[in-house]
Amino acid sequence: MKRLTVDFSADSQGKVRPLHGVNSGPMTKVFTYDARPQFREAGFPFARLHDVEYPYGSGEFVDIPCIFRDFDADETNPENYSFGLTDEYLKACVEVGAEPLFRLGVSIEHAPVKRHIFPPKDFAKWARICEHIIRHYTEGWANGFHWSIRYWEIWNEADGAGGFQWQGTPEEFYELYCVAATHLKACFPHLKIGGCGWTKAHSPYMENFFKYITAKPWRVPLDFYSWHRYYAELSSLAEHARLAEDLLVRYGYAEAESVFDEWNYMEDWRDQPASYVKLKSHIGAAHCAATLAFMQSSTNIQIANYFEADVVKEWCGLFEVDKMCIGVHGKATVRPLKPFYAFKAFHALYQMGEALPVLTEGREFYATAAKGNGEVGLLVANYEEEGTDLTLDLRGLGGRTLEVRLVDRTHDFERVMQVTASDGLQLTLPLQGYSFLYVGSRRACV
Repeated sequence: MKRLTVDFSADSQGKVRPLHGVNSGPMTKVFTYDARPQFREAGFPFARLHDVEYPYGSGEFVDIPCIFRDFDADETNPENYSFGLTDEYLKACVEVGAEPLFRLGVSIEHAPVKRHIFPPKDFAKWARICEHIIRHYTEGWANGFHWSIRYWEIWNEADGAGGFQWQGTPEEFYELYCVAATHLKACFPHLKIGGCGWTKAHSPYMENFFKYITAKPWRVPLDFYSWHRYYAELSSLAEHARLAEDLLVRYGYAEAESVFDEWNYMEDWRDQPASYVKLKSHIGAAHCAATLAFMQSSTNIQIANYFEADVVKEWCGLFEVDKMCIGVHGKATVRPLKPFYAFKAFHALYQMGEALPVLTEGREFYATAAKGNGEVGLLVANYEEEGTDLTLDLRGLGGRTLEVRLVDRTHDFERVMQVTASDGLQLTLPLQGYSFLYVGSRRACV
């Protein structure tokens, strides 16, 4: 038995944070798959741009060598930039309200012949190229745009095993970061410059990164610290969120935001296929709901991005292909999978805005609640194999009509109950293993 108590008349504990972002935009496989309706429905607040269109079109999108093809060319000349396809990709993101989190760097290279993952031969020029890319998307340079793109992330997983994303030494990468971050922050003091999309929140590699940047005679900018985790047990997320916070405090960057911009379900990297099946199922759905609730209630993570929203990639647990259609006859569409609804439910809380405490008794569940705009809501996940009865003690309802929506092995966010309460309400509901509930105002999560 589990008991959760929420008083919706209680004072707010701060804002519900934009933790339900994703990697990749809504138009994928070179604009043939269209997930724009689902992006709007789930309200993904951010679309991180890394490994964009990999492998189908990764030679054309986002990466520095794709936009600026000849490193020896004049970086101040707009004619030396190829923005076209990246422009279209970002337009689709902006259209659905998913702010791009732009990774400045290159995509992963699994092929035996490496092309772009080496240290740039001129760090200062590389920084100036990045500067002009930012000016194109935020200041209109080179027939560009004036979009609100606040987060600019330098590189991705330079610390990764196998050298798939960085072929230089650690010290070369540290220096690249120092040069680029310092230049970009001087050019754009109002934007957030950070990185570096590490494979984890802490290791000797990151410890030495901080020792390197803090040894400079000037303060190297780090507006956000981005890191990744793939896990089955949420204890791994809890540990790394704490490690990130500790690292930032110890090296004098306590004000930097912790950005968790790649995450998904993974039991064992030595047996990946089993996890790819589960992450698309009710297990993956409970994992997503538990992660979103835990990040909001128990960490200081400011932004998070699930990997992956590109339907053709094995990591995408949000959608599957629905109607196949390519070319002049239209676009292929996608159909939500069970994990999608965890993001939709969390978005309802995000729109309410004011986070509330959830008091728990009994077996461990993961839960978070919110109120605002006349609405109330609760997301609670049973991220265990064993089923149980859950008693909800809800107070301060003020005569609202609530609906209960369920995701488990047999339910796909269907409404299983609707009830009106004058002030308080107690409900006892059976929950299967690996399931989650959304309980909230009738209009908040349609």
